[in-house]
Amino acid sequence: MFSRSIHLNHASPHFSVSQLFPRVRIEEVQYRLRNYYRRRQEECEDEIVLNEDNNLNTNKNFMKEKDFKFRLYPFYINWKKIEENEKGYYRTFIHFGFFGASIYSLFKEKYPELDFKNIIYVLSSFIYEYLLHSDSKDESCQSIIKDFFEKLPNLDELCGLIKNKVIMMKEVPMLLIVLKIYEINNMRQKNKKDIETALKCEYILCNYLTDDEYSHIYKSHFKGNISKIFMKIVNKNGKEYKFPKTKEKFFTHIKNIYKKYIKNE
Repeated sequence: MFSRSIHLNHASPHFSVSQLFPRVRIEEVQYRLRNYYRRRQEECEDEIVLNEDNNLNTNKNFMKEKDFKFRLYPFYINWKKIEENEKGYYRTFIHFGFFGASIYSLFKEKYPELDFKNIIYVLSSFIYEYLLHSDSKDESCQSIIKDFFEKLPNLDELCGLIKNKVIMMKEVPMLLIVLKIYEINNMRQKNKKDIETALKCEYILCNYLTDDEYSHIYKSHFKGNISKIFMKIVNKNGKEYKFPKTKEKFFTHIKNIYKKYIKNE
């Protein structure tokens, strides 16, 4: 058999390995190889994120992952799926920390298409598609909004983590979008107390960041499709709904919302 194979190989300069193995098997091997290289690339990306979090972040306002007491974390996280290295759960935890893993765990069943790449986009879309219609008499819309906020981590507990610096740098993008959701919802509900709470927590969180850190977070997580969502929101509802591009503009935004809803009432 070996001599025949060698003979065939020499006799046909265009001989292909597919002549020896069925096409189905070749495609299966190719499929497995593609999955292997994709997984290796993902692991390398995750390793870069971990190294950045552990080595490059020198901002002392944020904890390192190794210092977290995960058993005391107040918000629900599906640790079983993370420990089983289930792709979406594991990668969201790697890229967005404990808070990101909690948001993912709470909303994955409701939004099956959710993954670590689109989670902030999905949350931003909720504002545009549902929250801006919170005064609607549409019962299905009201039901979705009610269910969403029942799942969302409690605002006071969230602010407690921020004030006590029980947060990581990589959690900031998720913290910002959740606080923005609370801010907008409470503006629409004219809930003075919770508007003030959300604004204070946004101020504290942004104050932990340098100007460059805020700009980097905005460009990495909010520029592009998400900024377009907020542009549509602003065009429809006004500048008080904007998501500022810089730390300085965010502080100005907080000041303006405070004046309108808190100080002048």
